[in-house]
Amino acid sequence: MENKSFNFYQFLEENGYEKEVIRERSGETFATNYQKNIAPETWNAITIHKNKTFSAAGPSCGLVYKEQIQPQTYEEAKAIIDLIEKV
Repeated sequence: MENKSFNFYQFLEENGYEKEVIRERSGETFATNYQKNIAPETWNAITIHKNKTFSAAGPSCGLVYKEQIQPQTYEEAKAIIDLIEKV
């Protein structure tokens, strides 16, 4: 069941992810990168692309999602970060 009020960006920030916006020369957003330091000198990343899809990678699993539709529920988002936060 789709949850219209779920906000993936807010979920990431509430779970300790740092946000960095990458812009084109024109000032338009190219992508938004969310990263979390999950162990000393060990980071994972979720990139939100211009078309609103996401890619995600973790230190133990590499790139596990590439240009996928964003999660629509807390449970879907939690499954993603649980996977990419494994060290």
